[in-house]
Amino acid sequence: MARRARWIRLGRVEARELRAACAGLCAMQAREAAPIVLWACTESPLYGFAQEDERGYRFVVIAPRHVAPGLAARWVAWALSPVVAAYRDFGVRAYLDGSDVCLHGRRIGGGCGEMVGHCVAITAGLDLAASHAETSVSAPGFRAWLREGLGLALTQCASEAPAERAFEAALRARIEAQHGWQFETAWPNAAERRAIDAARASSSGLDADPGPHAAGAALSQADFAD
Repeated sequence: MARRARWIRLGRVEARELRAACAGLCAMQAREAAPIVLWACTESPLYGFAQEDERGYRFVVIAPRHVAPGLAARWVAWALSPVVAAYRDFGVRAYLDGSDVCLHGRRIGGGCGEMVGHCVAITAGLDLAASHAETSVSAPGFRAWLREGLGLALTQCASEAPAERAFEAALRARIEAQHGWQFETAWPNAAERRAIDAARASSSGLDADPGPHAAGAALSQADFAD
């Protein structure tokens, strides 16, 4: 039987706000809580990721400790393996190299994991504009190639859907298949929103801290897209 899970779209947010959302949600999850995946777009670096698209895509897997692999060294690979599968759906021959997603020897994504409360939180950054040839990671030719490939590969997505939304749909499906989860599109409940607010307030003035408890502009329920 598939495990219930929650998919929360944050939309375009500051990296600091994503950290606050992660900290607040982790603080409110019980041991038997459903896993959560946050999907967001930020324009500033997150956790030191250096090679990022100007529209940096991030996702965070938040799972109770017993749901994640037993060894902490395996957490990042566990979270990123569906990313590799999603890239390959579109002919991008990505592979895992430790905590990085690579293509032709070039880093196109990566992640880090930690314990936060009862949860394992794995945060990843993805470069959807990374070249499938050995060219600049911002080459416009790859953007056109990726969009064409996405449109051909994902018939369930409308032809006018942005490549980013098509990749998101593929990643969501791959996580479900590999982890045995069943996602429902969700948003933080009232208690979780209060915890996010508290995480934001408690980290006020600590913007230089790269950890998961930094804060940013406030999120409202309207910010969580369906």
